[in-house]
Amino acid sequence: MSHEGERGRAPGYVFFGEETYPAYVFLRELQESLAKPEAPPLERFDLAERKWSEVLDAARSPSLLFQTARVILVESPPRKKDHIPSPHEKLSDADQELISAYFSDPSSGTVLVMIFPGKIKKSSPLVKFFSGLPSGAVQVEEMWAPKGAKLASWVTGRFQDRRTMPSQSAVERLIELVGNDLRLLDNEVEKIVTYAGEKDRITDEDVDQVSGRIKSYLEWELSDYLARADYRQCLLILHRLLEKDNITPPLILGLVSGFFRDILLAKLRLREGNKDRKAIFKEIKPQIKESFRALYDKQYRGLFSSAEGISWPDLQYILNALRDVDLKLKTSSLDFQTLMEGFLFEYCWTRKYGRSPARP
Repeated sequence: MSHEGERGRAPGYVFFGEETYPAYVFLRELQESLAKPEAPPLERFDLAERKWSEVLDAARSPSLLFQTARVILVESPPRKKDHIPSPHEKLSDADQELISAYFSDPSSGTVLVMIFPGKIKKSSPLVKFFSGLPSGAVQVEEMWAPKGAKLASWVTGRFQDRRTMPSQSAVERLIELVGNDLRLLDNEVEKIVTYAGEKDRITDEDVDQVSGRIKSYLEWELSDYLARADYRQCLLILHRLLEKDNITPPLILGLVSGFFRDILLAKLRLREGNKDRKAIFKEIKPQIKESFRALYDKQYRGLFSSAEGISWPDLQYILNALRDVDLKLKTSSLDFQTLMEGFLFEYCWTRKYGRSPARP
């Protein structure tokens, strides 16, 4: 969604759906467009703690320090379960009446941005209500997690917003390295553009220089400790990645998932018996050449010792446990570090003692 200056701006915007990052990009751009001479402070309301009457009272109150523009952010907590609407998505009759009254005569210069995360359908009462408000009062936008060509188009657009143009291979390389986390992709785009300086064309070499080293280092270090099932070292690197290196939970989860996908593929290839081990390793880790010697040997041993050191039933159990961490990360407020520490304990225990302590 784009804004078109003061004249075309709506009094309210409602974003709903699973991927919230585009809403926050819009929010940032909206604030920048209102900068006179600087962006107005953002007023936040969490529906888990505040009522709609408080939100609308604030929206109607005179702006402070004679500001000509205000932005009020209203955030709904995420659903605890994907298929069950949050109580904050269910507007009472009184709240609907207050919201309708406000948007029939909204405060001049005040913009309300409302974000409802989760698998909310367009046919839901919430979306229908906001879509049915007076024409032009509220723009309703669905948030979605782009995939495939749409994800590549989104990444290209973020480069273009910074007045650069990436090659198609550069976009594909960035997605390969980072994954589909929009916030992380946007951060990497910013760093790549800064690195490229005055260049108006971004290449895969630029992407590798900025983002390639990050993923390679993390993959090698993580996979080394995971292959050794060293619980203590796994905890230390997890803490360092989160606290010191500020690596996002989705990236860490993606790297851990990649380690177990490699194990699964290695076990499948060994069972098929159509390739020797060097050919299997080359298929799974083509970026690690034999000429790298020490790194090659360590990764080679780690891959096959892991593939042979965990049984099919235990691997399936571990993969299900990892999917459970991913689900809880997306649908609950549980702490990521606590979830991962529990998962790592189960995995390392299983590798050392042959069975998870939590497995029935």
